[in-house]
Amino acid sequence: MSLIGASLGTAFDGVWARFTGRLEGLDDAEYLSEPVQGCWSIREDPDGRWRIDGAGGNAPTPGPPPVTTIAWRVGHIAGMALGGFASQLFGDGSLTVERILFPGRAAEVSRFCDRSYRQWRDGIAAVDEERWWQPLGPRWHPYEESNTVDLALHVLDEVVHHGAEVGLLRDLYVRRHQLT
Repeated sequence: MSLIGASLGTAFDGVWARFTGRLEGLDDAEYLSEPVQGCWSIREDPDGRWRIDGAGGNAPTPGPPPVTTIAWRVGHIAGMALGGFASQLFGDGSLTVERILFPGRAAEVSRFCDRSYRQWRDGIAAVDEERWWQPLGPRWHPYEESNTVDLALHVLDEVVHHGAEVGLLRDLYVRRHQLT
């Protein structure tokens, strides 16, 4: 494993432990709770498959970004950022927002997150020193001029900031009857 891979791996492991620790005790009501009208979430389609609103963050948003549920944030972090980028960077690129099996129940979240994290974490552990610094290229638009370090830092930022938002939503949910 390269030195940068080891350092990034340590950072990811710490952030991941903090994020998944905040998911402990999550139930379905809280997972899908919409604190305000117009939230983006995951929703069950007529075929029984759970789909993520706003293409998981890839759709343009008019005006201010919508508030998102814990379910949406979990889907964005584990499905889009970790799973999707791992598929594109380390696999065949076949995992798209349309193909992700988003968890519709809180009991499914841990397995969904762990699977996506393992794909990402195993992938960055295998990157050699030279590859970290190579441009990603045209198929990575809008990241085509970025390198693998840039992408890994972007993914880390996604996990950190959306993970913090999950923590805040959990804190507010417990105190929802105190909110005015």
